[in-house]
Amino acid sequence: MNLETIDFKLLRIFVATAQQLSFTRASEELAVPKSAVSKAIQRLETELGVSLFERSSRVVRLTEPGVILLSRARSLLEEASLMFTDVQSSHRRVSGQLRLAAPPALGRYIARDLLPQFLDAWPEVNVTLKLSYDYEDLFREGLDLAFRMGGPRDENLIEKKLGYANRVLVASPDYIRRYGAISEPQQLPAHRCLQVFDRPFVDWTLTRGAAAHTVTVPRVFQCSDMEALKSMLLAGTGVAQLPWLVVREEVQRGALVELLPGWVSSGMSISAVYRLGVNKPAKLAEFLSLLDQNLTLFNLQRDM
Repeated sequence: MNLETIDFKLLRIFVATAQQLSFTRASEELAVPKSAVSKAIQRLETELGVSLFERSSRVVRLTEPGVILLSRARSLLEEASLMFTDVQSSHRRVSGQLRLAAPPALGRYIARDLLPQFLDAWPEVNVTLKLSYDYEDLFREGLDLAFRMGGPRDENLIEKKLGYANRVLVASPDYIRRYGAISEPQQLPAHRCLQVFDRPFVDWTLTRGAAAHTVTVPRVFQCSDMEALKSMLLAGTGVAQLPWLVVREEVQRGALVELLPGWVSSGMSISAVYRLGVNKPAKLAEFLSLLDQNLTLFNLQRDM
């Protein structure tokens, strides 16, 4: 196989199989017989002169050449798709479906303050927004763009920095009346703590200027959904460390009280990631332009 004989159909079957790590699930995804998937992989391995998968009766794994090919094949297929999209839409009509993903709290925020602007400006575009705490695979999910908060970089994606966020400690006025004020971080382990993470004990790291303090706190309630945690806070159940984005309106109107003012978590970056490609679909290009015009929306840090 060389540049003059690349078979994109074989690459597409390989990518589906590599992502599913199952010939059966790949055949279902592509709506082709399992035998066709198997023959396509065998042909690709023969043309390349390497084994792409380790097969046994129970598992299918990528070999080292398979891992290398998966990364490059994804980019190649994406670029080919964008090339045809651009040629077929040479007049740059802004239309079609824009598929987005975001962490739930950030997704609700942009659904309120950003997406209505986009839909008003481009009425021929429809938007789907997936809310998930997972780092979605844009290739597998068919996503155009995903918002991310912190986390590792993905060299297969273009990353656009948007802003920063941090967390603050909060409780309800009723909780403070019942259990007493908190004046220093060392008091936190004695309080009723609400957790995002499913672990018996979690470290809360707080910073104030150059000072940093880490406390290990127990939990009386855990839930990965921050809106549910906020409901528990408002009911006076305990103390939690949540993103300023999630609780700032309740703090500003007095429904929640910020504990240890000035002590916050270290900032984490907010970014948008999208797939590689020289040319972007018009709908994505316009959405990225709207992000540039609204960067102040992503300044979600509580000032220290």
